[in-house]
Amino acid sequence: MEYATLRLSNRNDHNKYFDLKYKLEQNSFTEKWIDCVLEAQQNQYPISEPWAIYNLNDNLNNEFIKDRINKLIADVDSVCELFGFRIDSISDQETLNRIHAIFEEHHGKLDEWKSNPLFRDKPASFRKNLSEINQFVHVCESSEGSPKIRVVWFDLPKTKRFDDSDYALFTNKRKFGSLYHLYTDVGKNIEALSEDNDQHHHDIVPNLHYSADCVSYFCDDTQEQVDSTENKHRQYIEQNKDLLEQKGYTTDDKRLTTGRIEIGSLQTDMSNTQILENMKDFNHIQSFFLS
Repeated sequence: MEYATLRLSNRNDHNKYFDLKYKLEQNSFTEKWIDCVLEAQQNQYPISEPWAIYNLNDNLNNEFIKDRINKLIADVDSVCELFGFRIDSISDQETLNRIHAIFEEHHGKLDEWKSNPLFRDKPASFRKNLSEINQFVHVCESSEGSPKIRVVWFDLPKTKRFDDSDYALFTNKRKFGSLYHLYTDVGKNIEALSEDNDQHHHDIVPNLHYSADCVSYFCDDTQEQVDSTENKHRQYIEQNKDLLEQKGYTTDDKRLTTGRIEIGSLQTDMSNTQILENMKDFNHIQSFFLS
């Protein structure tokens, strides 16, 4: 496989579409990622968040996001009351952290939910709604962030672990249009914890696992931005080294590597401005395929 294509459409008109085509990187991790994508497609797992187009159009406005979270919380609480509160503003980071902590506590890491009695004798929609609440928390945290598109296969098992050699491929520099692996673990990694001052999190969960899930960013980080980001991560690690050691990590542990692995680069004759202008008309992830 040499290319990946992300096809966008309008949720009200799937006949009109816009393709983003990526030339895949030639490295050992990309080969493993390709296997994950093929597994998702062979099992006919659907793309779980076809709405996950951030800050590229008015697809996800603040009122819609708030109403969606509160509707999902109400649906979960009607089956088993885990929350008992609602969110008033999507910029209320304290409440977002609280919601995430409740999700993390009850869902557990990766596939731990399968052995949790909480999910026995509950409709499948209960876990789906709980997970969607967590995803919309991340939508809130990205509402003023960089434009991006996330592709997630919720049903695909998230059990494959990075090899030590994979961490050398991580980068904190995002390139316009490039495709990267997406954080897969349940919890918060160094990047998230150093940004949101979360006092509710139950655990530090660095980049341990990967899957087919991926993200395309539409921004270019300057070296100054990268230096600032990496310095913030180093400060967090140093300030929390005792906690990290309790969790089994030394401050120079490869597993604490931050950033993401570049999977592919965007192939296009259009300028960045033209790409952004074209994508304004599309609010739905229609498909993702390899060639």
